[in-house]
Amino acid sequence: MQPIKRQRTESESEGGQPVRSDIWFDDGNIIVQAEDTQFRVYRGTLCSTSEVFKDTISNMIEAKGIEGCPILFLSDYAADVTYIFRTIFYRWSYQDHEPLPFGAISAFLRLGRKYEMKPLFDGALRRLTAVFPQSIEQYASGNMNKNIVFDNPEAPDRRSEIVIDTIVLARTLELPFLLPSAFWFASTNILSIGTKNIGAISEGDRVTIFSAVNPLRVAYADYLFDWLDETKVEAAGCSLPQTCGPTKVSHSLNFWKPPGSALVLSWRPAAAQGLCRSCAGLGKKRYGEGAKRLWKELPSFFGLPAWEELLAGAPNV
Repeated sequence: MQPIKRQRTESESEGGQPVRSDIWFDDGNIIVQAEDTQFRVYRGTLCSTSEVFKDTISNMIEAKGIEGCPILFLSDYAADVTYIFRTIFYRWSYQDHEPLPFGAISAFLRLGRKYEMKPLFDGALRRLTAVFPQSIEQYASGNMNKNIVFDNPEAPDRRSEIVIDTIVLARTLELPFLLPSAFWFASTNILSIGTKNIGAISEGDRVTIFSAVNPLRVAYADYLFDWLDETKVEAAGCSLPQTCGPTKVSHSLNFWKPPGSALVLSWRPAAAQGLCRSCAGLGKKRYGEGAKRLWKELPSFFGLPAWEELLAGAPNV
């Protein structure tokens, strides 16, 4: 399993010589090395945390390494192992109401599955599904800032990186139910993603994202705002026909924005600004119905199976 590529940290040596992590217990009885970073920890704690670690350690060749401690070599990124070991050995507690760095979330998903540490995997997946929801109800209540810490909130492409990294994670870990939302966010923010970020995903996924931009814009207008077209929907009881008619035409034209504009499925009162109460009420009702229809069909815009099939194999977290 190949993890997402990352930049070398300042603590890692450039010449390939092992460097000592700050997770180093002087009385530790095993040294774990990931990339060129070494961690001195306790084998008993590792074994009690993960059956995979237990089996691996029990089958180690007991050659003495540093200060009498055997060395266990891992094929994982040092940054991922650091997140895991801080949780295991320093009892870092991540509360559900506290956001996590995306690096921690991806590390808990990858290594949580690889080393069968279910609590870490489940907790990370709950956060990611809150950001990339599978239902319109989750979408309405979700908030990226509640679940993910941004290293540099002012960086213009950081959110886009997280969308792209999530697509890579979903493909690598076979979590396809994350893809409709991630693809949707990528397609509707295509102008802010940039070639550098989108180059991290496969060519097939890039084609999928770009190909969905215009169909989504058309569906956005047709599903959510068809009530603005008097030829399709006629508001019964309109009290200001001479005002509401031109206002609807003006609103309809304003919603045809460039494909970089984000789609919003939650009702916005501004969409009915200047309309009478009857027309505004009809608009809100039709908008909600269109939003549910668009969400139900969302996977189809990216050539994915229906939500029911995608969710059939989803982990129960």
